[in-house]
Amino acid sequence: MTNRSTTSSGRQCGGLAYVEDNDADAVMIETAVQQSNCVYDLTRYSSVAGFLDHLDAAGVGETVRPEAVLLDINLPDGSGFEVLETVRRSYSLEELPIAVFSGGESNADLHRAYDLGANLYLNKPMEFPEYRRRIAGICGFFSRLTRSREVE
Repeated sequence: MTNRSTTSSGRQCGGLAYVEDNDADAVMIETAVQQSNCVYDLTRYSSVAGFLDHLDAAGVGETVRPEAVLLDINLPDGSGFEVLETVRRSYSLEELPIAVFSGGESNADLHRAYDLGANLYLNKPMEFPEYRRRIAGICGFFSRLTRSREVE
């Protein structure tokens, strides 16, 4: 697990957890977040178990729950679909937004992710400029969700 914190000045999104097992993709995500300056607390989980353990601890007040989640589908110890199912048993789409950011381009995966409670589904692009643009877009999406919750 990697944790990077900075001040919240100018950031669109607060605490973002991302579940990603691939180190190269993790570097791309972290670089894109840093360059787009959109998150003030970024925490990586490289396994389903690690993320769900953290979420369980947050549920009983032992740690802080992330404000949003960036989720890969293909993980070594399970799938992002399992994470979606588990999270949605405890948290609504508004309480804990989840964006699936996957390398797969299957329409079946896209539909399944939305059926299980994903707020957003995007494919990982191959080129870094597009990768950065999509990460910044995800941050903006999460920011708008957070602001709309605060208004209600």
